Amino acid sequence: MHSRPIARRTGLLVAAGTTALMLVVAVPASAPAAVGDIQVALGEPGKEGPLLATPHKLIRSPKDGHCYTVKEVFPDAPEGGYFRSVANQTNTSIFIYQADACAGSPYDRTPMEPGRISIGLPVLSIKVVPAPTLNPEDFRTTPPPAG
Repeated sequence: MHSRPIARRTGLLVAAGTTALMLVVAVPASAPAAVGDIQVALGEPGKEGPLLATPHKLIRSPKDGHCYTVKEVFPDAPEGGYFRSVANQTNTSIFIYQADACAGSPYDRTPMEPGRISIGLPVLSIKVVPAPTLNPEDFRTTPPPAG
């Protein structure tokens, strides 16, 4: 006698759960920031002492596609200031530029991978490589041919 209401309740719960799942999947997500930090050290013309004695800053959770310049990270940097070192401690790659505002080509066509460091180059700007967008069509599978 109680089997019909229980089955009906179960069916309603499954339908509600499926609808909630579809809503969660359908909500678009914003572009994520890189997880981790980029550590930079300020270089000044004519001051090439020990790297530890130079001002350091962390760019926390840098935004994908954003160009970080010396003046943005070190607002009080002297004229001719540059990033003396750049350490990529994020989960994504970055490009380093010897031009201001990420102009022109990056220093290297291959982006600097996570865990890498650049020391000694006069880097004027850095840019986080945006994560690739995944196209659901790329993951469709087709059944094997009937044989």
